[in-house]
Amino acid sequence: MPIRGHSTTSISHTGSDWKLRQYRHSTSALHGALELQQSLSWEKELNLAGDVEQSKPKRRSRTETVDGRKVTFALMKEVNQMPEISRKERLQSDWRNINVDKSSAYQRMQHELQQYLMQQSIPLLTLYYLAFFLLQNAFFAAFWYSTEDKCCDDPNMTFAEIFNFAVQTSSTIGYGGYWPKGYFNNALVVLVTVLSICQATVYAGLLFFRFITPQCNVHFSEVITMSNVLGRPCFEIRIGNADGKANKLINVDASLCVTSVQEYEDPDDYTARKVVQTEDLQLAVSTQHKLNGVWTIRHFVDEKSPLYGFRFDEFPGNAIYSIQLNVKAIQEVTKGEVYSQTAYQVHDIMIGHRFVDMAIWDPKTRRGFFDYDKLSAIQPSFVWYPTPGCEVRPDNSPVVEHSRRDSGHDEFSDHYNDENNNTTTTTKKTDVENGEANFREHENGDETMKA
Repeated sequence: MPIRGHSTTSISHTGSDWKLRQYRHSTSALHGALELQQSLSWEKELNLAGDVEQSKPKRRSRTETVDGRKVTFALMKEVNQMPEISRKERLQSDWRNINVDKSSAYQRMQHELQQYLMQQSIPLLTLYYLAFFLLQNAFFAAFWYSTEDKCCDDPNMTFAEIFNFAVQTSSTIGYGGYWPKGYFNNALVVLVTVLSICQATVYAGLLFFRFITPQCNVHFSEVITMSNVLGRPCFEIRIGNADGKANKLINVDASLCVTSVQEYEDPDDYTARKVVQTEDLQLAVSTQHKLNGVWTIRHFVDEKSPLYGFRFDEFPGNAIYSIQLNVKAIQEVTKGEVYSQTAYQVHDIMIGHRFVDMAIWDPKTRRGFFDYDKLSAIQPSFVWYPTPGCEVRPDNSPVVEHSRRDSGHDEFSDHYNDENNNTTTTTKKTDVENGEANFREHENGDETMKA
């Protein structure tokens, strides 16, 4: 453990005066690494007889006061294992609104169609356009073919010739080999032309939207690891830009928050109530100038963290509903913003594990690679983690036993976040532990290749 009470002295120059500046309780990784190295060197000097193995931690437990209660931390490894049910499967849900004034059926259908088409690729949109174009002309050709004088007052015209006329008309080519006869046929020609122009306009608009809209292919690790980093317990999540330099992302911002569902009894009217609360988890580094490879996001579970001193299988750790990660960046080419987000549960926190190094560097060719097969690969690692004990509130009042639920969605969902993160709702008292948030994931930091 780094000695966080120590201070590092440096000399700074301000104007013509030299001043000594004290860095106390610094959160800098450089200061932490220096303190950790000094602490290890001091311990090695004391271990002259070699009675203690250097490869094993010397301090196995410590006791601290958290929220007015004594908490014993111990060095642990592999506290839990990977969940049997995948995160993607556990996060699946379908929430809908009822008893509300909705838009008209036509508007809802228009929104759904618009959303569907905007999510399709350019080749698929082109295929849809050609298919609709051919079907439209085939329909009008069949109608004209069923009439007595056909479209051009020529009863001997074949279906192929009428279809050729429809294509020339709808595409505004008009070679002049055929022309309509009569008011009715001319009116149909105008209708075919208008429909074709509308179809081409929608197709061109979708192409323009898909071409200028920035896209990103961000991948997230399937788990959150919790291990000691510079001697302190730390959450780690990996995110990677799978397209790399082909789709450069700059000014990348990340934010992490935790949502808990807490159940209590109102002291005034003794009714059971539930509170959905969202809190920010401060990241060690929340901004990167660019993301062409992989970035490991860290949150230190120390005295400043809302999760400090909690076990995730005891109250109030088991009241955590979800941990949400949001990433915002700017695509270098279009200068437009892109977003990607995902969510985790306490099941996905691998306590006493750390990520396997996924960066491969060849010094001869000076080329580096990120192996995405190892994006979520973990290995055992020590972590300071609270030992199991009696669940006691800060005021030493007893805690209602919370039973586990099967993996799957319960009555709590991320729709709470859409309305009020701090809203208190009166509801029937039930057992609460871990729910799933309804997020969809689509997916250089300290693992950046060395130049």
